Amino acid sequence: MLKIILLISAAFSLFACFESAATSGSSNLKSPKAEHPREFVPSQKCDELKAVIDKTYGFKPSKLTREQITAKSSELDKVWEIVDKSPAELLGCVRNEIDQRKDDTFFRFNASNLLYKHDQSVETKKLMIETYAGVDLADINPRYWLPYMAAFGFEGLDVTEVGKTWLRFPDPTYYLPQHGTRPVDKRVGSLAAFGSMDESIATPALAKLSAEEKGDIQSIAIWLLVNQATDESDREVRALIRTLPKSLADSVLRDVLQPRPIEPRTEKPQINREEFVTALSELAEGKPGKFADLTVKVSDGERDMVVVMTQEDLPLIRKARRYYASMATPHSPEWYKNFTDVINTIRSKRMIDRK
Repeated sequence: MLKIILLISAAFSLFACFESAATSGSSNLKSPKAEHPREFVPSQKCDELKAVIDKTYGFKPSKLTREQITAKSSELDKVWEIVDKSPAELLGCVRNEIDQRKDDTFFRFNASNLLYKHDQSVETKKLMIETYAGVDLADINPRYWLPYMAAFGFEGLDVTEVGKTWLRFPDPTYYLPQHGTRPVDKRVGSLAAFGSMDESIATPALAKLSAEEKGDIQSIAIWLLVNQATDESDREVRALIRTLPKSLADSVLRDVLQPRPIEPRTEKPQINREEFVTALSELAEGKPGKFADLTVKVSDGERDMVVVMTQEDLPLIRKARRYYASMATPHSPEWYKNFTDVINTIRSKRMIDRK
């Protein structure tokens, strides 16, 4: 874990874009086995740690020179080393300091990373979401900030506040070496945050943002809301358009009423339902190997997916879609959109069957 993280400054075929996805995503964020966090018990060691924290923090990395950054990094190492030597006794102290120092957003962010190094409990992850949402993005490297939060969203946690922080920062942008000049920008990062979450969590948050925000934040929120592609999101969009300017309302409504369908394969499918279910189930567990193999086997396998998969398979397909959103790469919007097209095609089959 880095002690100080500073600022750096055509639709694809579903299967064609997934072929490279297994090797082009974010870093593996699996963590060692968690220790149960200790309750805070005042002690001499806690007092000593607090004194070191008092001397070390209270600064904004974005305001420092390179020389000052080097010096501060060494000081931060000392804080981490103290806790690393006595985690059982000092983790409660770290948690208490995070709770007490509400105004030092960089300390809270940095200390929550230290806490997570030793304790990967849900309680700690929720605290990290709070501290990551509260930090000034100018003080950290978003390349490390965003993937952790998207991974937590995929796990089922609510990272709405993190998504809002990303949306409201003037120009959140970074690059991944394996993706060249294509950036992870405001749109991509927003998809990583909101698209990684279960739709039951993301849809109400996006509906609220779409109704209350203006400008690029509203545009991105509406785009994400439309592409949730659920009955609830459709209802929210229809309610929203009554409040939008006519030109924007017409465009949004068109996206909802006329989504791009996947053309079903008319001959015998090349991939059967059992193969899809097996591969998607493993994908939903973070193991993309079998699904990647299917993309190699059949480059336009989405045409089979919309034939053999049914309404009952939609939760699994949505989970797979969330996995690729959580990877937070420049290609995530393409992957997400193509999965959305599959979902909408299967949903339209339900509408036809009802008629």
